[in-house]
Parts: sequence; structure tokens; C-alpha cells
Amino acid sequence: MVEIANISVVRNGAAPALDSVSFRVPRGARCAVLGANGAGKTTLLLSIMGLLPLSAGEIFIDKIRVERRNVSLIRRKAALVFQNPDDQLFFPTVVEDVMFGALNRGESEESARTQSEKLLADFGIARLAERRPQELSDGEKKKAAICSALACSPEVLLLDEPSSLLDPRSRRECAQMLARLPQTALLSTHDLDFAAKVCQYSAVLSNGKLSAFGKTAEVMDDEKLLAEAFLV
Repeated sequence: MVEIANISVVRNGAAPALDSVSFRVPRGARCAVLGANGAGKTTLLLSIMGLLPLSAGEIFIDKIRVERRNVSLIRRKAALVFQNPDDQLFFPTVVEDVMFGALNRGESEESARTQSEKLLADFGIARLAERRPQELSDGEKKKAAICSALACSPEVLLLDEPSSLLDPRSRRECAQMLARLPQTALLSTHDLDFAAKVCQYSAVLSNGKLSAFGKTAEVMDDEKLLAEAFLV
């Protein structure tokens, strides 16, 4: 479970990037964080990971408060996939990037490689295992970055704009894979069709404030809400 309790984030003395935001994502559920550019979506994900300090409020992952003294524990429970996969892939080969998380958990090299190769196969990119990340297309990099996060066996998966950079086929395949994952997941996006395919719940942000939270189908039916959040 991820609980966002009345959080605010102020960056560099500007207007709040997040302002009194509260909602709860049940264990094992997938929640889309919807909003236009600048709505506060990425700020929210970074805050959940403990990468940005809160100005007010609290965040809990499985009842563990996200704060400095718990950062190492939180980062064993949660993994973040950045919007730009170049920020996440840094080893000489794709399979080494994916193995990194498993090796950090104490897996043997053989076990880490086996798990990593399976993840790459699940996402349809097994053929890329020994390729250099710099040689991949943007869509291939995105899939590899998701695999590298899943290799950490997180209980909570955070994804920043997971459908960006993907061609239609890759986008469809990625949605199908994410919809089958057992982890609690929050994904930021303004791609309503992708969110509808993947997420049972949706939170709508507008100018840092929570405009709505509920079942995705009900949120998507509210055309006035979506228009006011600049999503349609």
C-alpha cells in the first residue's frame, strides 16, 4: 500500500509543485497519476522515493514512513523508472544493467543472469541482452529500463511516463506486461488510453493539486474533469 497524506512540496521558493495532496493506493493495485506537463506528476514520484523533501504531510509505503532515516529500506521496497532511460542505463551491456539490481539483493551472478534474461524475454527484447544500451532505439531503452527496475524485485514500482518513446506495438506490449505485474504500481502519464489499459485507479493532478481520485473508468468518464486538467 502507498499512502499519500496531505503532502506539499515547494521547490526553490516557487509556488508549490504539490499542494495538500492525499490519496491511497491499495496493495497490488495500479494507479495512474494523470496530469498535463507541469501538473506535479514527476514531483510526486520523486517524493515517494524520498528524493525530494516534503514541505508538509507524510508518505507511507506499507506503513513505513518515507523519511531520511528510512531511505535505504524504502529503496529496497520501491523502484523508479525514469522518463528518460538514458538516466538509468549505464553498464556496457543491457543484461548487465538488468542484473545490477539482482546482484545488489545478494543473488549469485548465475541467478541474476537467469532472472534478467527472463525479464528481457518477457518484454520481448531478449535479443538485445548483449547489446550496448547506447545502440538501442528509444523504445528498446525504455523496456530495458523497466526490466532493470523489476530486477530489484520491488514491492512498489513507480514509472514516469512509461508509454513515451514507444511505437504503437511496443506501447501495446508494454501495457499488457504492466497490467499483469503483481507489484503495487504508480505511473505518471497524460496518455489516457495507456492508463485505461493498465490501471484500476487514477489520480488527477492539476497545478499541483489533486483534482480527483477514483476508479479509472469513472475518472475517464468525467469529460469536464479531464478538460479542466488539460488532458483532453
